[in-house]
Amino acid sequence: MSDNKHRLIIEDRAGIMLSGVTDVVGFDDCRIELTGSFGGLDILGEGLKIASLDLEEGKVSISGRIDAISYGESKEDKKARNKGKKALARLLK
Repeated sequence: MSDNKHRLIIEDRAGIMLSGVTDVVGFDDCRIELTGSFGGLDILGEGLKIASLDLEEGKVSISGRIDAISYGESKEDKKARNKGKKALARLLK
């Protein structure tokens, strides 16, 4: 699989299968935060559970009611962006 490709399958708002995952940043029964080849991903809902997780294969299955899915930057992308801003701020002083 290419580094930038991933697959997201939602089944009847009751489950998700996702590939390209590198880490689970945090989770509880209302929110799951993941990072992977796609950057960051927040999944919001109720009764969320990580049914299966295989980081070697980069696959995760999630069950529960899915209310929202939001893509964002990974922590590494945020750090790189903020580092560039700090350097620019020092040059403009």
